[in-house]
Amino acid sequence: MRSPPPRGWAFSPFGFVRRVFIGAYEDNIFFLGSALAFNALLAVVPFILLALAALGYFVHSGEDAMADVLNLLDRLLPIAEESDDGPLRRAEGLITGVVESRAQLSIFGLPLFFWFAIRFFSGARAALNEVFDTPESRPYLVGKAIDLFQVIVTLVLIVANAFLTLLVADYPFFGRFAVGMSTFSIGVFLFFIVYSIAPARKMRWDTAVVAAAVASLGFEVVKKLYSLYLAEFATIDRLVSNANAIALLLFVVWMYLIACVFLLGGEVAETYDLARRQREQRAILG
Repeated sequence: MRSPPPRGWAFSPFGFVRRVFIGAYEDNIFFLGSALAFNALLAVVPFILLALAALGYFVHSGEDAMADVLNLLDRLLPIAEESDDGPLRRAEGLITGVVESRAQLSIFGLPLFFWFAIRFFSGARAALNEVFDTPESRPYLVGKAIDLFQVIVTLVLIVANAFLTLLVADYPFFGRFAVGMSTFSIGVFLFFIVYSIAPARKMRWDTAVVAAAVASLGFEVVKKLYSLYLAEFATIDRLVSNANAIALLLFVVWMYLIACVFLLGGEVAETYDLARRQREQRAILG
């Protein structure tokens, strides 16, 4: 006589998804996401200063570097006609100013970025502990060292992805595919690191991989939706416009959605781990 099929949310894809969103509601991830998004926005400004400083040092390395940057802008920006006061000329003037101020940008940008980035990862650590219902048991300095390690890993991965983008820029089809795959893979790796070491509770590697894949996929979807708006409506010809104001507002919403996606990945990890334990118990009990 055949045994009845196993019942329960742990054995049903629909039940699994339902349990994820129930956990998200119970843990109030949409409120936690607003705090994470705020910390991320604080870290964005010094990060832009650092990026501008790096651009300044790169352009200062030679005239060819300035020409490469302007040629890249000319290919990327939808400019029909260029004049002496057009967007490309204004961009050239802005880059020249960045080159002249690169040292000041580095002095202010570097410490501010590390301060706010560490603060962001501290908030992410606390939020994941809330999702996993785990109190923080590690010493204060150990927690800050974990936050600093995540900041360094994030910077290394961003730089690696930027270099790959430059290497494949001359290959339109292959370049887009390679950049898309590398961005997704880097996202999975970064989320895997965060989910593995940020929470106070030790997580199995397969659970962290599943959560990281879900979070990276959600990040890519949100990013594509925002980039579609920028491509269709935003313009650099007029920085002050309704479309650009909406783009700025959507950037804040985008950061909030990314924070929620990150926490939702944590809920997936928690639910996946719980479902695995329930299946193991059902197998033992028969």
